[in-house]
Amino acid sequence: MPKVSVNGVNLYYEIHGSGEPIVLFMGLGGNIAIWDIELINALAERFKVIIFDNRGTGRSDMPDEEYSIELFADDSAALLDALGIESAYILGASMGGMTAQEFALKYPRKCRKLILCCTLAGGENSVPPTGEALAILMSVKDLSPEEGTRAMRPAAFTKRFIETNGDWLEEKLKREIAYPTPPHAFERHLQAAMTFDAYDRLPRISCPTLVMTGVEDILIPARNSEILAQRIPGAKLILFDNSAHGFMSERRDGVLAAIFQFIEEG
Repeated sequence: MPKVSVNGVNLYYEIHGSGEPIVLFMGLGGNIAIWDIELINALAERFKVIIFDNRGTGRSDMPDEEYSIELFADDSAALLDALGIESAYILGASMGGMTAQEFALKYPRKCRKLILCCTLAGGENSVPPTGEALAILMSVKDLSPEEGTRAMRPAAFTKRFIETNGDWLEEKLKREIAYPTPPHAFERHLQAAMTFDAYDRLPRISCPTLVMTGVEDILIPARNSEILAQRIPGAKLILFDNSAHGFMSERRDGVLAAIFQFIEEG
């Protein structure tokens, strides 16, 4: 299994495809199996796609110590250094979008272009999850990984998508729970996300930025993406209708088209 040692931990990573590098930052407590396989394969037809398990998840080390979004960004930068990659396109989803913001701010020379998906700036200027989403989050606390993943679906996807993609979701579930995130690591991820705040620093992001989300997202409401696009100089905003937090799967073709156009334009 490919791993590199960075900042005192071993990170598991995978590389798909060839070409210019694009690095994907995963969200809260998630391992690389959460990425949409079809999306990864499509990206790999044009780019070298690097995906990895954050510390605390998947096949990476899981120390029970304080985590922070800045630490995740430092891990990501060290991973690129270990792979001999001077700079890359950076895509972050959910908490991974927070890490991507921090990465772009702290390592501007390593970030060619920035893609922020279903994420937020953090702090008091952010819009919190809806009451429905909070209730779902509370309900999964003591469930098994399999039960919790199923219970979280209404917070991640629209009802329409769940009803018409049952087999796809079940196959995805099998991959995700093969390497479950232990409770201590999930709590460390949650603490890191809750203490993140880039709102005042966003105008310092200097690379071209694309912000995307699903209009029906109840975990990280779409207003958060609007705030990001307003605060980051020159940022482009795309809101996808008929989709929620999992819009990268629900509206995969549109998302891919937006990514390709954004990266390939001057």
